[in-house]
Amino acid sequence: MNCYCGSSKDFKSCCEPLLNGDQEAETAEQLMRSRYSAFCVKNMDYVVETTDPQKRGELNRESTMQWMNGSDFLRLEILNSKDEGNKGTVEFKAYFKDKGSDTEELHHEISKFRQQGGTWYFRDGKVFAKPEPAKN
Repeated sequence: MNCYCGSSKDFKSCCEPLLNGDQEAETAEQLMRSRYSAFCVKNMDYVVETTDPQKRGELNRESTMQWMNGSDFLRLEILNSKDEGNKGTVEFKAYFKDKGSDTEELHHEISKFRQQGGTWYFRDGKVFAKPEPAKN
């Protein structure tokens, strides 16, 4: 099965080892892709664990879990990715449908990441498109 993150690799050799804790992300983009896969397979613990420890208190676990469980994630499109030392940014578009809906929606964001002790963490993001109907 192809990985949810759109890498064209097999899930078992792409994001699954990260989600299982057998491997760590080597880049901000790899972490972004694995976090998207975590949404696809409803792995909220991974989303929390890969959030910057300094920012975890700002993560609304209940709200995030409701969105995760109430959505079918369709595909991820990476628009730009850059690592500079221990900081990284990834601009992406995530396409999804609310469960029971036929309308495809879009989440467009630039996410910031930082690496601490060799481990990449999601720090925060700037959302450009609130979930809204996507153009097919």
